[in-house]
Amino acid sequence: MAIPCILRQWVTTTILLGVISQGAATPILHHGSNGTIINESDGSEVWCEPSEWYNILWFWFANFLLHALSVRSLPGESWISSTVFKFCCLLVPYTGVRRGLCLILRASNLAGDDLQAAARANALCMVIRGPEWRPRDGQVVDGCSIETSKAQKCPRRRKRRPSSKKPFAREPQSEKGGEPEITIVDTNHSDITPVQSPIRGNEVTLKTKDLYVPPPDRGVIDKLTKWLIETHRFQSQPPTANIVDHLNVKIHGVCQLAPGYALSYIPEDMKVYSHIKHQRSLSISRLLGVNHTPDIKLASTHDVPRILFSIIQTVMGGYSLYKARGNQIERYGYAAYGLTVLPYMMVSVINLIGSLLSSEYETVYLVHSAIMDEMKLRGGLCDGVVGTLERPSHQTYVYIDGEKETRPQGQMNEFAYSSGQLHCHDTTDGSPKVELQVSAVNDKHSVKDVWLAQKWCRSCRAARKRRKKGEEGPSVNPLLCVPSHSGFTRLSPLWYQDWLKGLTILLLMLALGLPYVIIAVLSGWKVNNSTNTQRTFVTNWYICGQIQGYAVSMVEGVDGKKNVMKSFIIIFLTYGSYSIMGFYVVVQEMLQMGTCKAL
Repeated sequence: MAIPCILRQWVTTTILLGVISQGAATPILHHGSNGTIINESDGSEVWCEPSEWYNILWFWFANFLLHALSVRSLPGESWISSTVFKFCCLLVPYTGVRRGLCLILRASNLAGDDLQAAARANALCMVIRGPEWRPRDGQVVDGCSIETSKAQKCPRRRKRRPSSKKPFAREPQSEKGGEPEITIVDTNHSDITPVQSPIRGNEVTLKTKDLYVPPPDRGVIDKLTKWLIETHRFQSQPPTANIVDHLNVKIHGVCQLAPGYALSYIPEDMKVYSHIKHQRSLSISRLLGVNHTPDIKLASTHDVPRILFSIIQTVMGGYSLYKARGNQIERYGYAAYGLTVLPYMMVSVINLIGSLLSSEYETVYLVHSAIMDEMKLRGGLCDGVVGTLERPSHQTYVYIDGEKETRPQGQMNEFAYSSGQLHCHDTTDGSPKVELQVSAVNDKHSVKDVWLAQKWCRSCRAARKRRKKGEEGPSVNPLLCVPSHSGFTRLSPLWYQDWLKGLTILLLMLALGLPYVIIAVLSGWKVNNSTNTQRTFVTNWYICGQIQGYAVSMVEGVDGKKNVMKSFIIIFLTYGSYSIMGFYVVVQEMLQMGTCKAL
């Protein structure tokens, strides 16, 4: 960890010295015809000469590359993913605007403590049951429930009743008016009493289900924020949809997952308590007169080098705009190369605000839960946890207004293996014992049946024809849902969250529209002596850089080194042509205009 920090400090120092030396060498830079002397308004004179390679390289570095360096990395992000994302920001300038807006939306520095600040920054993770999870023989799982699959819920066309006044026998319907209730009796066990159940047989399909449900959208602002601002890592998703790629993400401490388990990012509104590993530490604290649990302090940084990169790029971009007011616009109109820095400068300003409101984390921290203890009993290893989802028993916790505790609700099922088959029955007090045969959800046969059943439901016309012939669609077992994670406490929404959402939408509108307003004010959208090729390349660079930035920003949701490299190649071949043409126009105009220095 020390080598990257030293290298980053060295790069920052080199860039700052370069900026100072370049500014001292060229205090006034204006462009004119090659080899001419121009009198300025203050009486000074400048000498114009052909642009050299280092002049072009410095302009490209100070106005474009520094923008990519100012984009924040995600907590625990590998160097390959970070480098690919920054290169995408260089090719498509508006790629990093959504990440900067998400940092402003989360504003982790405004949280009350370090644990909740890390949760808002997506720097905490927990162990969950994955789709491949299987219970052990004799294991009792709380919070199980039986649900009907989507294929079973498919409505069928009802046949018309005969218009007769004679009474006819109706099938027994459930209270909710769904499928008829079937009596299930297992003949292998004499102590089982007949019960009414919505299950058509004694076979169910195992599935993990999330207890956490994202908060619903309360209005137009929430919907706009969800679709325009939030990226894959910062969306409010169920834990099973926000998995941590632990092979490519840096995890604090040691984490070796047992088969069937996965890591998931903790949502921002999930309460994380302080975790005391040893009861002895708590006893010593009480002897010292400390009655409360010590606060947890997590290692984070404001990332001063990245803030400096944003400031330098903004200043250099403004300086390029100042120079473009003269001969550049008179010669090239709105296609002047000094105006091409506007999109990069806008995104750098957003990255600067995001870096000031959110801290940066080098790793992702582990949080303790009951599922983690279950995984350890199966051979898993986790060390270095910083918090827990379980409310400590030694704490007298008073719930704040708006907080809500969510615990597993449902049956308590005991699983057992017999003759290679998995069976389960409800062990809840007072409930009848019903033996069910459990099939795996990821078996090829089950997946095929589910797919065929859903296809059967979607093709209504074909289904009606098959029913007329007496054919039936494939049967799908009901789902035995097992909670994927332990209970939690949901925090109340922060009072300033709506203000942050409004601010991010306002900044997005300014980032999209302000560059065109500035170009219109400085150039009046005049063509002047620019060629059609120059205007086409620059205009496509502006517009496509904004539109394509929304799609390219989704590369942060790609897992695995190979997939990241494949995504980068696809993005370069698909979206890189406009930026390459724009860079070509910049080099062409700089070679035509030349570079002017003060005498």
